[in-house]
Amino acid sequence: MKSLYLDPFSGVSGNMLLGTLFDLGLNFADFKQELAKLEITGYELTLTETTSSAIKGHLFEVTLSDEFKGHHADEGVGKIHHHGRNLSTIENIINNSSLSENIKKSACTVFEEIAKAEAHVHGKKIDEIHFHEVGAIDSIVDVVGFFIGLKLLKIEKVICGTLVDGSGTIKVAHGVMPVPVPAVMQMRMNSEVPFRQREDVLTELVTPTGFGIIKCITDVFGGIPENLVVEQVGYGFGTRETGSLNALRGILLESEQSKKRVNTKSDSVIEVHANIDDQSGEQLSFTMKKLFDFGVYDTFFTPIFSKKNRPAYQLTVLAKESALEDIILIIIKNSSTFGVRWNVMQRKIMQRKFEIINTKHGQVKIKIGIFGNLKKVSVEYASAEKIAEEKNLPIGTVMEEAKREYYKNLEV
Repeated sequence: MKSLYLDPFSGVSGNMLLGTLFDLGLNFADFKQELAKLEITGYELTLTETTSSAIKGHLFEVTLSDEFKGHHADEGVGKIHHHGRNLSTIENIINNSSLSENIKKSACTVFEEIAKAEAHVHGKKIDEIHFHEVGAIDSIVDVVGFFIGLKLLKIEKVICGTLVDGSGTIKVAHGVMPVPVPAVMQMRMNSEVPFRQREDVLTELVTPTGFGIIKCITDVFGGIPENLVVEQVGYGFGTRETGSLNALRGILLESEQSKKRVNTKSDSVIEVHANIDDQSGEQLSFTMKKLFDFGVYDTFFTPIFSKKNRPAYQLTVLAKESALEDIILIIIKNSSTFGVRWNVMQRKIMQRKFEIINTKHGQVKIKIGIFGNLKKVSVEYASAEKIAEEKNLPIGTVMEEAKREYYKNLEV
């Protein structure tokens, strides 16, 4: 599974998000072909490879055609917007397109999030809002385009660091507003999105569109998990002058074992245990998700009988030794157990590498384990599952075909 880490050290906006994806390898022609499924006109796309502060990256911009100019100029941003689109209109545009259902749902979720915030700020009902930033063609392109980019790059998980905004005030269509702008502040309510402000930058760095996307798409907030391998780094530039590097950094990560684990045959790990006898299966699943999100090597539950012959579960976690205190905190916080126990274990592991196999059904990832003269080949389940769902095939058929193609290539 491929993950995207977003480092918003200078804020985030829709065009910065897309510029980052293009710098990470998103194909411009493929992107435009997918975006055309929206069946809207009146805009042109430009993608420029450029440098800022001696750093190479991409600048993505949406330019409105002459037919839409003169409707409204946002003095704070310097863009021309099409005036008069409300949430229902935007949702109809998206839902009437031939884009995938997942892209439609994700994009509509973002627009609804921003629309609710704008409605609260202006004291109106959600469909009474005819706001410029979200109703503009360029914002529709930014939001829908971002989810198209995730699909084309086959990114399945998004991790994000702390959002950094500026301070002071900014002049927009509705007048002079404080930074963070009111819609962003409203979306921050009851939100887990980490956020801080720079006193040395007296302008907006986090736009409502950017914040809305981050809030709705991010799976985990925090730093880069140590068990993920950095594959590629990209930068998407913003258009605002901030006095410093105005860019969003994106990092493509592979969710396999870390390079250290892949290249070593033996090491030591901790095995952590906790007994749990009064939580539902859904709650146990939540605890497991938190542990995997943190980056443990493995975690699982074993049915047991505890005191007074009560049915219970034993939680087992395998991880590196340095993660012990963090793992204990996750278990105590997210389960009903009153204590944990652990020991240090030695282990030997096969060296692992991954390959992409082209089959008649599509590309499938396989894992190859090597231990001396021994070799094992297994198909990555998530990769096979995705093709099985897309092609309406039994997953066993996809996995067998991948192995068959792998061994056939060895004979050539």
